[in-house]
Amino acid sequence: MRGDRPAAILSWILHPEKTTIMESLIIIANLGRVRPVKFRPAGEDPREKAHIVEMPDRNAEMKTPQISDLVTDQAGRTSQNGPGQENHLKLEVDRQSLERVAAKIAEVVAAEGHPAWRLVAPVTILGALQDALPPAAKKCMGHAEAGDLTGMPLPDLEKRFLK
Repeated sequence: MRGDRPAAILSWILHPEKTTIMESLIIIANLGRVRPVKFRPAGEDPREKAHIVEMPDRNAEMKTPQISDLVTDQAGRTSQNGPGQENHLKLEVDRQSLERVAAKIAEVVAAEGHPAWRLVAPVTILGALQDALPPAAKKCMGHAEAGDLTGMPLPDLEKRFLK
């Protein structure tokens, strides 16, 4: 595979309009959102370029509960149990959010027929998110990289992924 790299680079230099990426599906995620996008290769017309297109029917926003909503007493006052309990609750809320995101990612990958796909998530959750993915989704994941790109506009995503 390594021996093909110079040929691939030369091909890209000579024919940038034929840009391809290995994965046909890119899933951009953080603890509150899963944003899948698809790679659409260039067509036969030399004026057509490769694109990344949104998958709005697969996009998911997940509300993460605030700790203050979970630790209030009867009148809405925050509990006085101390920062240790709040820290434990925050870790539990983050764990549950991570599991919801992993489940949504697995759902998207399965709905697309388990294609080769790329995961992009913040460095703070990337490893744990990979660990939380079901085996079927992990098996077809081609690449994972750090970055919180859930809010990045589509043209900027194309610049980043279609180099």
